[in-house]
Amino acid sequence: MVNYGSQVLKLFTTIHRPMKAAIIIGSAREDGNTEAQCRAVMDALEENGIEVDVIRPAKMDIHHCTGCNRCIDTDSCYMQDDMQVIYDAFDGSDVFILATPVYFSGPSSILKQVIDRFQCRWESVDEPYSDKYVALLCNGGSRNPRFENVISIVRAFAFGTRCVWAGETLVEGTDNDESKCFKDSYKFGVHLAEMLKDLE
Repeated sequence: MVNYGSQVLKLFTTIHRPMKAAIIIGSAREDGNTEAQCRAVMDALEENGIEVDVIRPAKMDIHHCTGCNRCIDTDSCYMQDDMQVIYDAFDGSDVFILATPVYFSGPSSILKQVIDRFQCRWESVDEPYSDKYVALLCNGGSRNPRFENVISIVRAFAFGTRCVWAGETLVEGTDNDESKCFKDSYKFGVHLAEMLKDLE
């Protein structure tokens, strides 16, 4: 007698597992505008059955990329720090969401440090493109916060990690109206949930 039970169960689990999102909050300010954006997206995703993992690098021990190039041979980073938590979240998610305020016309140093540490994934040049999405949440206090610089960096991250660009939500003028962060970001969260459902 041939028993296909374990194989069938494994296939069923793979097909019907909950879709997952990981949100990387690139701000050290708790309860700030970036947190508000992330909270809105998280609400929208969870209401649509998406599991959400929120990670705050500002509270973690993450070293700077030193450009040592060891990852060229190993496809992994030799540093033993909390960055492994973010690598695992990236690998386990269907959409990887990077959130940052605009600081000095670019992303926060917190987020950029995380992005730089993905150099080891960039070196995995033989890996095929995946169906994982990457998205951006960004806010700026002025009326012209230079979002284009942040978008360029995060889109390059998506390309370098062989992911599909899912778009961005940008909230400007938060110095005068912080409430804008929630409404626009919630709509974007619904949009992301719909994209993920298309993968099921």
